[in-house]
This record gives sequence, C-alpha cells and structure tokens, in this order.
Amino acid sequence: MDPITIIAGVASVVPTIARWIGGDKSKTAEVAQKAADVAMRVTGASDPATAIEQLKINKKFALEFEKLWAGVDMGLQESLTRRHEADMSSDSWLSKNVRPLCLLGLTAAVVGGVFTSVDEGKLRALTELGLYVFGYYFIGRSAFDKGAVRLDLSREGGGAVR
Repeated sequence: MDPITIIAGVASVVPTIARWIGGDKSKTAEVAQKAADVAMRVTGASDPATAIEQLKINKKFALEFEKLWAGVDMGLQESLTRRHEADMSSDSWLSKNVRPLCLLGLTAAVVGGVFTSVDEGKLRALTELGLYVFGYYFIGRSAFDKGAVRLDLSREGGGAVR
C-alpha cells in the first residue's frame, strides 16, 4: 500500500495525521509506515488495508489508535523541533534567513511587474500571491503561534478556522 493511501485512510480516523502529507517523500513514507504499524498493532490485522478498514468500522479500535498516535505524533513533533533548532543554531546564514529572502524575492517580482510590461492577469495573480504570503507571514503565523487561531480538522469541522 502506498504512503498517501495509508495516511488518507487513517486520516479519516485521526485527522491530525493529514498534516504530515507533503514535503519530503521519505518523511511521508516514514509517517505512513508508523501509522500502518500502529493501526496493525491496535487491530491485530496483518496488512495496513485491513487495519484501516477495521479502524473505520470499530470505534474502540479508532479510540485506541488515536491514543497511541498521540504519542507517535509527539515524537514526530519533537524531531521537527530539533531540526528547526539545529537550523537556527547552525552557522549557515541562508538557513536562518530563507523566509525573509522569499518575501524579498516576491516583493521584487511584484515591484518589477508593476514597472514593466507584464500581462494584467499575471500581475493580478502575482499581487494576490503576495497578499496571501505576506498575510500569512505577518498575521497568520503569529496568530497560529500564539494559539489564537486553531484549525478544526475533524470531519464535522471540515477544516474550519476557530
């Protein structure tokens, strides 16, 4: 079973797993394997597909999986935190300044697009992208970091911001 199918199947039981989809494929595969292992351990199934189906059907298995996954998720978060700390403690100027450099590049592209002959639709798309990126970077990021905004990733919440 491929990693995305595993995570998508288990995400219907524990929606927080979905945040690990994307980015580095090896990390996604690692998370999917951990999710499959936990699901098989909880259900006693011999393969991930059967384990996922049993998690969806049996609420007791789903609850047990959710409890065990909380510990796995904490370990994954700790490894991510250690990686970020290592980036910040490194001597690499680039690793510490990649986000501001992206903002600078986007700003230069928007300003360049305003003063050169760029198609109106492309310029509009570029400025909207700039609006979203700057909005996330300066407003959304601080709101999420401070805990003022939370995403409800449950089936009932549908990804709503609360």
